[in-house]
Amino acid sequence: MLLSKVKMALMAVLLLTALGLGTVLVTGLAPARSEAAREAVKAAEERPAVELSLAEFKELKPILDVKNQPWTTIPWKYSITEARKLAAATKKPIFMVVNTGNCLGCV
Repeated sequence: MLLSKVKMALMAVLLLTALGLGTVLVTGLAPARSEAAREAVKAAEERPAVELSLAEFKELKPILDVKNQPWTTIPWKYSITEARKLAAATKKPIFMVVNTGNCLGCV
């Protein structure tokens, strides 16, 4: 009985120590992150803005246009059932693109 109470007390002390250490680490890192963020903003403000001339824009637009990208020629299927039938008929593999719903993509 006494041994189990000692174990519980020791576990409580260890848990509180771990929580305290975690708090110190988190609060200790927060100023470093904000300082780094301030430095990044300052560096971005010092950098001159790059402007694109009308001639450069007209040259790059057709190259970067989505319609001219090779992946747009793939007959994408939205149904896995349709894709499986087509893959079996043509004896080709299935390439799946899955979106997680996260605006940053697959993170």
